[in-house]
Amino acid sequence: MIRIILIYCFVFLTTAICFSQSKYEYFGGLVLNDSTRITYKLSLTESKGEIKGYSITDLGGLYETKSTVFGEYNKAKKELNFREVQTIYTKTHLEKDYDFCYVNTTIKNFSFEKTEQFKAKFIGLFSDNSQCINGELFLSQPEKIEAKMEKVKKKIDKIKRIPDSIKQKFQPLKMMDSLNMNILRKNQTLSVFSKSDKINLIIYDGGKEDGDKVTIKANGKVLKNGYVVNNKKEIIELSLNEEVTRISITAVNEGEISPNTAILQLEDEKNNIKALSNLKAGETTTIDILKFKK
Repeated sequence: MIRIILIYCFVFLTTAICFSQSKYEYFGGLVLNDSTRITYKLSLTESKGEIKGYSITDLGGLYETKSTVFGEYNKAKKELNFREVQTIYTKTHLEKDYDFCYVNTTIKNFSFEKTEQFKAKFIGLFSDNSQCINGELFLSQPEKIEAKMEKVKKKIDKIKRIPDSIKQKFQPLKMMDSLNMNILRKNQTLSVFSKSDKINLIIYDGGKEDGDKVTIKANGKVLKNGYVVNNKKEIIELSLNEEVTRISITAVNEGEISPNTAILQLEDEKNNIKALSNLKAGETTTIDILKFKK
């Protein structure tokens, strides 16, 4: 029964748009030609027909990847064009000669103000414009999905066979919020791409201070040893002198509230990436900062 509920929730979670003013966020999915399904988030801003924003593929998954998006919106023709152009970060293991497959699509009969849900075919292109894999994307408003999830929650609450502990975990709003948080787990590497010569690593506790301690290293050099994470933001400036700057975060302990968690922000000239480490004592997560070749 629990497995059925989780599958039912996933179907709805992968078809979710929220917008305010000129910013529009869409949740949904990609269906590749080989029938593989991947969660997908699209965040756009529109100004005088110019589209800017980002996408996140495999949202919350092992291969989560964030990319810069550019495009055009023709209100009169009801047409939206957008394309992914550059990777901001990825959790995918990078091979020596890696390349990324970017989504390119045109959506017809589209209006930011009126279109509640839509789907369109997309073409996948490598950075040299050669084709990779194609498929279809589908997106829709989160308000609808949240309403459907609330209905599911009411049904779950009425089923006596489901333990209260499971019922308490099924909180639609919290589940939607969790999709927006970039989680860093043990033995995982987040690869971040930067054109800057310097980058700021900012660490702090975003909730209740509970005595979590971490050790932070950059290319093997200890930057913070047994640092107690608190609500005050600790800013560490790093020079990106190497092609790859490897930052490791190790949990020294687990404070009053398990596991050991800390908010980590990376700020350079263009990007502001926020993530949450989630570790048990002795576990390590890694961030690789890769310099774009100028």
